[in-house]
Amino acid sequence: MAIRPPTSASSQDSRRLSRELAMRLMFQFQANGLRPEEIVYLFEQNFDPKNDEEAALGLTAERFGTAWPMAKELFLGAARRLDELDRDIDEASSNWSLDRMSQIDLALLRLAYYEMRFRDATPVLVSLNEAIEIAKSFGDHDSKAFINGILDKLLLKVDKKPAGKGKSPPPPENP
Repeated sequence: MAIRPPTSASSQDSRRLSRELAMRLMFQFQANGLRPEEIVYLFEQNFDPKNDEEAALGLTAERFGTAWPMAKELFLGAARRLDELDRDIDEASSNWSLDRMSQIDLALLRLAYYEMRFRDATPVLVSLNEAIEIAKSFGDHDSKAFINGILDKLLLKVDKKPAGKGKSPPPPENP
């Protein structure tokens, strides 16, 4: 799963890259059960171009450095609210338990729903559309429709304006 090069150096490209990196973090978290902070540390050590240019996912240090803070924030925020996110995703995904879902789809659902609910700076429809676009690149041929359907149901639980004005609250601390 190579990261696609940007078409321009816009902040939109940086946010998309942040979401893709966050998806990779969540995928690793789901796969190996390490603490979120350990996942972040290991990912940064292995993929930050400053540490190893050969393993840098084809990213420059500048692109990684621009995208990394948002990627960490999305992942850590979602990981800290995982029980709450999973409960709502499970309710919205009738006939699909979380353990039956593709790990990519589940990672994207968790991150997009976290962003929709708790990052006021991001309009909810942007979060939804970004998850669908990333699913086109990383998921299977059914991922786009699956993610769209579940996130569409979850929109009803989101208590913020579609324009998404405001500043994001910090993620809750681990209990």
